[in-house]
Amino acid sequence: MLPIMIKHRIRLMSSIISAHRYASHLAEVFPTALTDVSSMMRHPRSLARSIPTWRPPSIPLPTLPGEDSLTLTLSRHRAGPAARQIIRDFGETRQAAYLITVRISSPEGYKVSNRLAEGWIRALTNSAEAGSIHQLTDESTPTFCWIVDAHFTPIKSPAYLFEMSRSAA
Repeated sequence: MLPIMIKHRIRLMSSIISAHRYASHLAEVFPTALTDVSSMMRHPRSLARSIPTWRPPSIPLPTLPGEDSLTLTLSRHRAGPAARQIIRDFGETRQAAYLITVRISSPEGYKVSNRLAEGWIRALTNSAEAGSIHQLTDESTPTFCWIVDAHFTPIKSPAYLFEMSRSAA
């Protein structure tokens, strides 16, 4: 009974830690995991295919003490002409290349802390400008989208673009 109480108390503590603090901690403690995810983002296998057997690549994330294990799943879609035009009209000068979608889930089916998930995304996209990373709030597990240029640098984009992310990309 005591380990369950301790885990519950740690989870209560984790609910007051900000996403920014998580990001700083994750970047400091798990730089290899972040490098692995960055490599996975650039890998040809992450580019979405229209064949029914294609599945987005996933990677287990290192577990923080008192937290459940997490899995990061990443997919990349080419930015289509409609998305590029919307982003240009939004004022972005860089050319949109890809739509990146990252889902962070618990393999055991537990609810994932939004702050922890956002911390992972902030650590992964540390150079991102405000307004370039968007969370899809209708998803059952934390899911984030952003547009990148050819160098995989996040670029500013309007949030409404992701309401129709599959059709706009």
